[in-house]
Amino acid sequence: MNQFPNDTLAQGGEMDLGLRNFMLGTYKYMVAAMAVSGIVAYLFGTKVLMTPAGGMSDIGRMLYSPGAAIGLTIGIVVLFGAVGRKLHTMSVNAVKVFLFTFAAIMGVWLSAIAAFVDPMVSVRIFFMAAIAFLAVSLVGYTIKKDLGGIAKFFIMLFVGFIVINILGMFIPALAFTGMAGFLFNLVGLVAICGITAWETQSLKRIYYGTVGDAAMAEKMSVFGAASLLLSFINIFSILMSMFGGD
Repeated sequence: MNQFPNDTLAQGGEMDLGLRNFMLGTYKYMVAAMAVSGIVAYLFGTKVLMTPAGGMSDIGRMLYSPGAAIGLTIGIVVLFGAVGRKLHTMSVNAVKVFLFTFAAIMGVWLSAIAAFVDPMVSVRIFFMAAIAFLAVSLVGYTIKKDLGGIAKFFIMLFVGFIVINILGMFIPALAFTGMAGFLFNLVGLVAICGITAWETQSLKRIYYGTVGDAAMAEKMSVFGAASLLLSFINIFSILMSMFGGD
């Protein structure tokens, strides 16, 4: 009897199981990094950012200045680009150091939320962000259509969203408020959700390109977790802008 069809099915099953384990590993790394961000945000926010009188310290005012926002934005782009280019030559542990260092930096950036926003509001918006993230990530995992083309549009849209946000820090007249601000943030939210779906789809392709190289698959999983963490934080931040004042 011809065994080739059975062999093909067995290989397909192994690939699907491998993909499942790869994606679950990526999300596990992301959750661990998210926990680091949360701990750092709480400790930095309550111990460093907040003054005994309940106001923001000088460090906080410097941290949330327009110059710092520009520096962080450029720094993230440069950092991800540098690690992405050297990923093949880096060790697994070095990529993990990158992930958790990045998570700590994001925790510092989010520390004002931990220090000055009602915890119940933060928790409510966190769950909103988690639901949105899981939904779009599931779309990216299951959809058959290549999202690469539309992702370019979403990336350009999100870059414009970031640029206008930063300009609004320098020029208050350019800052959107009220309903215009809500709609502006909604555009940013749609863009980052689209990017997240594309990132998830891209991770599937990355896995298939690393089959047979366990070390490279692990590094890609960790690096993918950092990218997804950044997307989640962007979703959370935008939702906080939209609903955090309620």
